[in-house]
Amino acid sequence: MTSLIPSTQSSQPIISVLNAVKATTPTPLISLMLGENLDARVLAHDRDHRVLLQIKNTPLIADTQIPLQTGDKLTVRVDQLHPNIVLRIISREDADIIKANEFIKLFRSNPGAFKDMIVSVKDILGGENLKELLNDTADKGVQRLNKMLDHIIISKTNATNPLFVKDYITALGLTLERRLMKALSNPVSLKEEEHGHTLKEILLKLSSELQTIQGTRDSAKLDLSKKMGQYSNIIDQALKVIESLQVVNVLAQEQDNLFLFQIPLQYPDGVRMQDIFIETDREKNGQNTGKLYRVVLFLDMDALGELSVDAGVKGRSLRCTIKCRNQDVLDFMSVLLPELQEKLSGAGYDACNLQCALEGDIQSWKHEFLVEHKLFSQNIINMCV
Repeated sequence: MTSLIPSTQSSQPIISVLNAVKATTPTPLISLMLGENLDARVLAHDRDHRVLLQIKNTPLIADTQIPLQTGDKLTVRVDQLHPNIVLRIISREDADIIKANEFIKLFRSNPGAFKDMIVSVKDILGGENLKELLNDTADKGVQRLNKMLDHIIISKTNATNPLFVKDYITALGLTLERRLMKALSNPVSLKEEEHGHTLKEILLKLSSELQTIQGTRDSAKLDLSKKMGQYSNIIDQALKVIESLQVVNVLAQEQDNLFLFQIPLQYPDGVRMQDIFIETDREKNGQNTGKLYRVVLFLDMDALGELSVDAGVKGRSLRCTIKCRNQDVLDFMSVLLPELQEKLSGAGYDACNLQCALEGDIQSWKHEFLVEHKLFSQNIINMCV
């Protein structure tokens, strides 16, 4: 039995229910956890205050005194599991904050999520059974997906591209919504895009097309349906990872004037992630005295191992400290510093302060750097939109 209650009500459940549909099987059981936040959609309603909800792709009938209409999209929290299921409707404002916190929680708790996403998408492209699951439209989406990864993963073919980070931001889809917002006032801008697609766009279309194909396939082909569901779950998780990077960057920029990117780099033994943090000082009193830009990189290299690069640029002055874990790497890089300083001077930097240093625990230093920023030190993110 299931009930819906509004966010302001804290007493007894208003309702109890039911079987899924008359003359069919009872409402199927779904896995729910106390305190879990869920997206729900109203598929139907009647005059007896019963609603047919879709939660986790499962139909569920509930009673409620709250006026709901077919097509309404809700965010609900699981308030009670026994003896009845009680779902509390969360307001749109609270839902936005909760969703933002969930994305931040994902980013903090699983910093390797982006790497797992890249590896999973590459596995999809190499799957033997994928083509038999797709129609021509979806198959073209997979081909575009394969090409888009070339703009996101650093490899031998694009390692010399000086604008790789800029292309990566666009190709991943981190600025997709901003581009679509711009297109509302200037539709021609979409046609002028060089690539025309982003990874996020391709995944959204592919997810929709897979759901359509799955709904029209012969139910006897249960093995294909199961594989289709697995691919859909991987794609949906990939979209969640991209959206978490978008939310984290928006909040980091608002709170700390910080941008952060995870760049996958292809090595012979697999993909390794390189973290880039870009921080700027806000101009004070409108004085154009030149901003201080700080760029911090945490690198995982095959031959050199773990490195960190902490660079600051202001006008034509540059200072940079490279930290490594062992003496051999330190000696190797120290020999190259004069050549690097000469090339930076040739590029217009008048004052350069370059040094290498030993740091036995790069990860601890990374943690110290992160907790200096609100995004990584606050337990709760308050948003005013």
